[in-house]
Amino acid sequence: MSESNNLPQAISHKKLSYLMLKAQKDSHFSDELTETGSPEKREFDELINNWEASTKKLINELSKRKQNLLKDKSPNSLIALGAMEVHLNMALQALNAFNKEFDE
Repeated sequence: MSESNNLPQAISHKKLSYLMLKAQKDSHFSDELTETGSPEKREFDELINNWEASTKKLINELSKRKQNLLKDKSPNSLIALGAMEVHLNMALQALNAFNKEFDE
């Protein structure tokens, strides 16, 4: 009970953000999460890793063989292919942001 008496009445968003960044992770809590969601998490991680690898391979193939792929294509097809490539790159960036947030 004496600990609750030492709590501040208010805290700024800036101070709260700072404290959240500096706070240590509760290893006991994260161990419990890992144990309970283990099969689903492994399956999800495997799917994500497969998707990431195949997406990177597709983007590399597009950039290597762009001239061969673009022969005899309509302007709409070229726009669609460019949009697909951009969206794939954005999806990879989103995955990297997700992984960075998840690792912290």
